[in-house]
Amino acid sequence: MTLPRRFRAPRCAGSYQHAIFYIQEYIDKPGRDIRTFVVGDECIAAIYRTSNHWITNTARGGIASKCPITPELAELSVRAAYAVGGGVVAIDLLETREGQLLVNEVNYTMEFRNSIDTTGVDIPARIINYVEAIGREGRAF
Repeated sequence: MTLPRRFRAPRCAGSYQHAIFYIQEYIDKPGRDIRTFVVGDECIAAIYRTSNHWITNTARGGIASKCPITPELAELSVRAAYAVGGGVVAIDLLETREGQLLVNEVNYTMEFRNSIDTTGVDIPARIINYVEAIGREGRAF
């Protein structure tokens, strides 16, 4: 595929990385997305991140509210976590207008700002308990 000129990097821009583009289909979501927190085999918490802009990160102005963890949401989140090796991850999901859940991103450096009070789950304590359990079992991460 040839990109339109406005997307092409000038030849003097440097290495081939300056000519790589990540293009993603726009999903018409209902003004929010979902972030779930997976620790080991469990989806421990979930929030909605709502914004008038397509960027919903709470660190960039999105508003966090509690999201109920349905069996479907928990299963999809844990499966997404296992797809990248599991452990401690945050999963970003998009809801289509028809209610379909789509995994958008798996974050191994989870941000849980605005999520502890919102969900009532002590996420750092759950992570520490998981790490201690893994250590006691002598397993590697």
